[in-house]
Amino acid sequence: MEDKWRIKKIGDNWMFIPKKERDEKSDYERLLNNISKREKKIESDLDKIKKLKEELNEMKKKRTVGFNKMVKYHVKFLPNFSIFLDDDEYGNQQWGMWVSIGGKRKYIYLGTVNKVSYHLDLLENYIPHYNENNSYQDKVGYYSSLNPKNYEDDKDKELIKSKIEFYVCDVVQKKMLNILKRDENLDKFFDKKYKIKGTDILYDLYKYTSHYTPPQMERERKKGGRLGPLSVGKKKNG
Repeated sequence: MEDKWRIKKIGDNWMFIPKKERDEKSDYERLLNNISKREKKIESDLDKIKKLKEELNEMKKKRTVGFNKMVKYHVKFLPNFSIFLDDDEYGNQQWGMWVSIGGKRKYIYLGTVNKVSYHLDLLENYIPHYNENNSYQDKVGYYSSLNPKNYEDDKDKELIKSKIEFYVCDVVQKKMLNILKRDENLDKFFDKKYKIKGTDILYDLYKYTSHYTPPQMERERKKGGRLGPLSVGKKKNG
């Protein structure tokens, strides 16, 4: 197809036109040639970039496979844990945690401030013996009496954060290792459908303590009487 920008001649006997016009035509022809060369170079470079991107993607896939294999041979498996205190959409304070390793990260909901503190009290046996007047709000132990605030130098916040790190992070790390040993990758762990809840971990640890008290069903209210003691700990579903 003929280049619409190409000018083959300027009138008849263009070689006899003034030098200025001949120079302008020569400059124009040179410009067209340079444009053509640059377009061809860009097309060639784009093909090279496309090939390089394809090769890079393949290398990244191999890197993921290699990482998942090599990490099993490490003496220590060290994901990074970032624990923080935040507010939910209703302004209630809650604990959360990011777990990251190998360029991926997962959010784990730990629980509200009240529930996390309550489960720490259960685990460390700080909750007093119950009597029939106890309600959930009355079960105040050491951690439940603390009032963590969301700023850096808050001692209550740092204390509870350290306890979460001590109890929860080790369990999460073991869950990751089990998945890695079984699947040779951590895809299941980072899947959004794979749920982990901090208070569930704390309660499971509590069940293995010597002071664990199995859940007790609330006694029926007798006519004209008072309610019996509420359940201790967490009731099982179903």
